[in-house]
Parts: sequence; C-alpha cells; structure tokens
Amino acid sequence: MGVPREFQEMTNAILRSKAGIFGLSILIIMITLSILALIYVPFNIAKEWNNPMFWQRNPRLALPRWVNIFLEKKLPETIIVANESFRKYSYYLETAGLKYNVLEAKFSYEYQDFPSELRLILYVDAERILVDIKWLQPSGIDITLWKGFLKEGLNSIYISREKEVYDYIEDSLKRFNTSLSTIMRPEVILFMDNNSSHVNPTPVNGIYMLKIVSTSSNPMDDVDAELIIYGKVYGLAGTDDKRRDIFVGLVWGAPIALSFGLIAALSTSFLQTFIGSLSAWYGGLIDEFIQRVTDVYMILPFLPILITISIVYRIDIWTLLFVVVGLSVFGGATKTARSMTLQIMTEQYIEAAISYGASRKRILFLYILPRLLPYTMANMVLSVPSYVFLEAALSVLGLGDPMMPTWGKIISDAYSGGAVVHGLWWWILLPSALIILTAISFAFIGLALDKVVNPRLRER
Repeated sequence: MGVPREFQEMTNAILRSKAGIFGLSILIIMITLSILALIYVPFNIAKEWNNPMFWQRNPRLALPRWVNIFLEKKLPETIIVANESFRKYSYYLETAGLKYNVLEAKFSYEYQDFPSELRLILYVDAERILVDIKWLQPSGIDITLWKGFLKEGLNSIYISREKEVYDYIEDSLKRFNTSLSTIMRPEVILFMDNNSSHVNPTPVNGIYMLKIVSTSSNPMDDVDAELIIYGKVYGLAGTDDKRRDIFVGLVWGAPIALSFGLIAALSTSFLQTFIGSLSAWYGGLIDEFIQRVTDVYMILPFLPILITISIVYRIDIWTLLFVVVGLSVFGGATKTARSMTLQIMTEQYIEAAISYGASRKRILFLYILPRLLPYTMANMVLSVPSYVFLEAALSVLGLGDPMMPTWGKIISDAYSGGAVVHGLWWWILLPSALIILTAISFAFIGLALDKVVNPRLRER
C-alpha cells in the first residue's frame, strides 16, 4: 500500500465529509488572509509594530470603521490636512524689518460626533520664530489657539491636551460673550454649536479654517504645517492604545500562527509516530529504552518547563518552536503508534515481505509507516489548535515574542491595556475570534480524517 493511495483516501475523506468541507473552507480563508498579508501589508509596516512614532497619525483606541453601518450617529474618521493643502503666502515690511508668513487651510467636517483629538505639527525653518494660530468656525467665530515662539525643527502642539491652548480658547470665547459653563475638551469646544447645551453639545458641520501667521526678521525663515483631526473609527479592525492598526497585527498574526501550529504539529506527530513504529519493529533493548524515555517525557510538566525557559532566556517565537518540538519528541502518540505497529506486524503482507527477503528498513519505511499515515495526519491536524493556543497563552502571560505582532501578543496587550474593563471589545474579540476559527477549522478537518482511522465514524 503506497503513500499516494493513503493521501488519496485522506483527501476523499475530507471532501466527502460535511465537517471536512466546512473546516477546509475556514482554513482556505485563513491561508488567503496570510497571502493577503504579504501583498497588502508589506513587512516594512509589520516590522514597525513596536515603533510608536510610526503610528502617530492614527487615532488612539478607535473602533473599526464598519461599526458606522450599525450606528445612527456616524462616528468621525481621521482627517489629515497635509502641508500641500495649506494656501501659503508671505509679505515683508521693510519699515519694521519683519517677514510675515501666512498659512491658511480649509476643510469640511460632516460628522455627527466630535473628533477624539487634535494635533498640529509645525516644521520651522528658522532659529526662532513667533507664531500666531487661529481657528475659524463656520459661524465666523475666530478663536486663538496658541501664540508664542517656536524653535527650529519639528514642533508638535497637542491641542487636545495642552492647558495653554485651553486658556487661549477660553479667552477668545469671552470676546464673543460666550463662556463655558463646564470644563470641556478643546476638540469639543472648537467643533460645537455655541447655541447648543454645554452638557450635551452638538457639532457644527461645515467649512472650518486654520490660519497660521508667523513673524520673523529673517526673510529666509519659513514654516510648514500639518493638522491631524483624529477620528473615532479607523480601518477594518480599529486601533489600540499605542495607535497601532490592529488589522496589521491580525493579518500578520495569521501566517505566524499557522506556521507555528503546523510546524510544531507536523514535527511532533511524525517524530512520535516514527519513534513508536521503530520501537515496536525492532523491539528488544530499543523498545525498552524508547518506552522508558516516553514514560519520563509524559510525566514531565511541559508547560512549567516551557515557562521557565521563556522567563530565563526571553526567547523569540521560532526558538520557542524549537523548544516545543524538543519537549514533544516522545509522547502519547509514540505509544499509540507502537501498538498499531504491533498489529500491522501480524498481517500477511508483512510476513510475505519478510519471506521474499525485504530488509527491515525497507519494510518499516515502505510497508508499515504508510499504514500509519492516516492516524499521523489526523493526530497532526488535531494538534495544530493546541499549539496555536500555546503560543497565545504564553503571550498572555508575557512570555511570548515581544517583537512579533501575533494574535496572542495582541490579546496580551489588550489585557494589559484594560480592554475588558473599558469595553474595548474589538481589541480583544477580533484576535480571539481568529484563534477560535483556526481551532474550529482544524477540529472539523481532524474529524473528517478520523473517519479514515476509525471506520465506525464514517457517515452513511
């Protein structure tokens, strides 16, 4: 009985079984997701996962964009007013010896909720320059945001956080006989309808303008600007507390999870099956030695040993994979393969092979191991979810690879960031759902393959 026939039986078992087709469909989707990760999310983006500066243009803790489909009040998306969007002009007063640079940018805001944050980035090409920043609402109200000196280089003004900005806004509103009855965030004040209740404010839709006037004595001095109006929804999977796009972690977590689970399951299943068949076929001292080593391996506390190694050496995910395989060379499948080999050895075609002079190695590799292939494959498929869960569990414990955007690492970060406490469901639910779907797909495929090993499970 050759290997191709065994593979044909397993393929037919999967395609003829409802469970196999269902599990295979989910697995194909996961593999497609892994391929898309390589195409649409390049590795140079994934490797920036732990670089906080790379994600600064994303909103913090934003919901997935598709939640707007189910909401009556649409949440705002991020608006970036780039430097190219600013109308720029300058003039020089020779009598005063001063140069004035003016930047003006208009943008439309058409959402029923307020943005989450506001940030203004100024690129100053001068040793020291005076800057006056104003905000014009659609109603015509002119609000001073900030006024002061800036030094050369990149300057960030976090409008939503800085107390000085809030004081300027409050003083500007007093000029229009408008006062704040309660403490409000600057992004709410700048976008709200001044005639609405301050307890339950509503945003004003329309055209807003940001005006920046810089003053210096050097005609060569210059200022560029970029305004980021952070929304409350972003991408297909939202963002975390470090502004990272969770979708990047999900799509790159798919190939990592599948690779880790498949390699670990494939290696351990085939090694244990081979060692078990070797033990039964050669018998004697070899059998005795393998069985005693297997007994020792089976009573070793696998997870505590793995946790100890991870704590002491802080290994990456691929070194962790090597350790997992090393700790799983001997196991329950070794004893199962041994008992199955003892049954196969009594069959007539094995006796016929011995009678015509086939070598023991030939009989083992060409006659015995192919018979064990359905069991090995079923065991391998059913083992994949356990290794995916293992990586996730170690990551939740803080013992996974800190550099790789794996599903387990995302769940670990969500737990540390209080996702459950604060109701940040997308941060923890989406990676958990992918882990569960992966487990379900392999469980159904394993059930279909198990029908090859156990004929009593075959559907009629």
